[in-house]
Amino acid sequence: MPSDHHLTCPYCSGEDLTPFPDPTSAWSCLDCARVFRVELVQPASVTGWGVLRVVPPATVGRGVVPAVAA
Repeated sequence: MPSDHHLTCPYCSGEDLTPFPDPTSAWSCLDCARVFRVELVQPASVTGWGVLRVVPPATVGRGVVPAVAA
């Protein structure tokens, strides 16, 4: 990925994201207090970008994370 790419929250578009302190590759948004996980669905081809999707874990942290509309 290019170095100018940055991750934003899929819920509020906030940019204040930090890795969640557990081994599930989750991220926490400090703007809206939600936790989500991003996984690679399709690797990048030589000519284009890969496809990322947000996968809400069943339970992360203190409660259930809402589903993301596709």
